[in-house]
Formats: sequence, C-alpha cells, structure tokens
Amino acid sequence: MKYLFLTLLLLSFFTKAHACDQDEIKFIENGICAKINWIIGPTYNQFNEIQVILSENNNFRLNVIPWMVMSAHEHGSRPIVMTVITPTDYLIEKIYFMGGMQGLWYLRFQLLNEQNIVLEEVRSLVSL
Repeated sequence: MKYLFLTLLLLSFFTKAHACDQDEIKFIENGICAKINWIIGPTYNQFNEIQVILSENNNFRLNVIPWMVMSAHEHGSRPIVMTVITPTDYLIEKIYFMGGMQGLWYLRFQLLNEQNIVLEEVRSLVSL
C-alpha cells in the first residue's frame, strides 16, 4: 500500500511539473509550454509585437506565422521579424492582422528541429 501511495504521489508531481498554465500555449507532444506576452496589440491594421517565453528548449527553433482562416480558404500575412533573446525567449515584431476581411486570425506556433522540419504546431486564436 505504501508503494502504491508513493507511486501515485510521484506521478502527480511529474504531471504537475509538465502542466502548462491556462493562458499558455501547450506543445503537448514535446512537453513544452509557451507564455505569450503582448507588448503592442493585438490590433487590426497596425504592426503588433509579442514576447514568447518557452518553458524549456531542447535544441528547438520557434517559428511564428500570422494566419487567417476564412470560410473557403486560409492564408498568411506579411513576414514577421523574430529576434532570439535567449534559447527560450523570443521577441516577435511586425505581426500584421489585416482588418476588413471575413475570417479569424490565428498565430501558428511551430517547433522546428535543426533541419527546419516542423515537429509540432499549435494554433492560437487572436482576440481582436
């Protein structure tokens, strides 16, 4: 009985250690959380800016794509400017959400490996 209790206690500790906060983006397959801090925006028809902080980085590279989903098709926006502050801290500038279109804007967050292959992608709806 003691061993069962210890096993359950250890499992709950490791589950909580890898759990993301409710407002964080979850890369479930890789066990990584991403905290998004809006510095400018989000707003239509102007450049927006965010800071992304990863919970850890195991030789991944982050890629961010502004993405609109419309009824008949999907498309991206203008190129962004990304600055790597540290391996877990990114500044993403020049995010542009074009207004006046029928659809929803997302940010596509991708974890890439050293060969620039997408290992995991998470879409986050932008509240504009």
